[in-house]
Amino acid sequence: MEVEDYIISMRRYFHEYPELSFKEYKTADKIEEELKKMGLSPKRITETGIICDIRGNGSKTVAIRADMDALPVQEENNIDYKSKNPGVMHACGHDTHMAMLLGVAKMFTEQNNIPGTIRLIFQPAEENPPGGAVEMIKNGALDGVDYIIGQHIWGNKDMRKAYIYYHEMMANADRFVIKLTGKGGHGSAPQDAIDVIYISGHLIEMIHNIVSREIDPQEAAVITIGTINAGFRFNVIASHAELTGTVRTFNNDTQAKIERRIKEILEGLKLTYRIDYEYDYIKGYPVLINNEEVSRIIEKNAAEVLGQENIVHPKPDMGGEDFAYYLQKVPGAYYFLGGGNREKGIYSPNHSPTFNVDERSLKYGAMILKKSAEDLLKK
Repeated sequence: MEVEDYIISMRRYFHEYPELSFKEYKTADKIEEELKKMGLSPKRITETGIICDIRGNGSKTVAIRADMDALPVQEENNIDYKSKNPGVMHACGHDTHMAMLLGVAKMFTEQNNIPGTIRLIFQPAEENPPGGAVEMIKNGALDGVDYIIGQHIWGNKDMRKAYIYYHEMMANADRFVIKLTGKGGHGSAPQDAIDVIYISGHLIEMIHNIVSREIDPQEAAVITIGTINAGFRFNVIASHAELTGTVRTFNNDTQAKIERRIKEILEGLKLTYRIDYEYDYIKGYPVLINNEEVSRIIEKNAAEVLGQENIVHPKPDMGGEDFAYYLQKVPGAYYFLGGGNREKGIYSPNHSPTFNVDERSLKYGAMILKKSAEDLLKK
């Protein structure tokens, strides 16, 4: 079987049988089965996380990471390999990441002169903070590793495009939960109650003012209130409200300032409106910072595979990614691979129920990873 056909067949298998974060049991079994067919010896270092070394001649080790987990999304695509697990879908392309890494493994195992060791890292639970990377690192995924590389495919970025970032690529991705307690009452008598829905409106406005009026406009920051839940009846003043949201930053001082200012705003509202509150700020994945030298090696190989005209240098992305933890330990880089095709109607964003990719893009991703890993082994 040609490598491209193999990659596509693996992608379709994983797409058909998606599993949620930390529950990738059958996925891990399939990966181990495929690696053993290649004569390799995969090692389970977490419940569903796998590493596997392909040893050649040379002292350096380059790791390549693929994430494994799917999302709680009901697939709406009409395809032969549609998800068979209700309410679960590979809507972020991790099926393609695993398939491409298996393709890389297949190419290396069929090659005689590998100038070092390639470490394959199949990591669970990227989608579910605190994520799977920390436990993988703790259990030895990076032991002896000199460099690490990885990629992420996008359904709404054009196929044959590679998106390269030299430094900051993805943001600190934090979340918060705020619970307000007031005093319930009859809707006709607000003077006898403490209305947390009314107070929540002030809170939301004041939180959004942090970015617009307190953060340097040249310093990227985003605060989004994602949910607000309060009340149960039209004529009852609610006594409790819960708000959740996310904070995205690239600068750790900005991150700390936003966390502190939300707390100070809540203290002010407590004094002004006589409410009580609970505030939980949960730091998520850290900012993902690429090594410039490694990024340039990926760019060189992406240009050889795709053409220099198809290399894009975008602004940093406000999304979060636990690949950042690997880059805190060893030099490496991450990049985005385009997988969309407007002409075929394949252009849905990641995490959507119609997410898909043009499978011709997978051979490009596998080749870019393989060639980049070889160059890093020769450094």
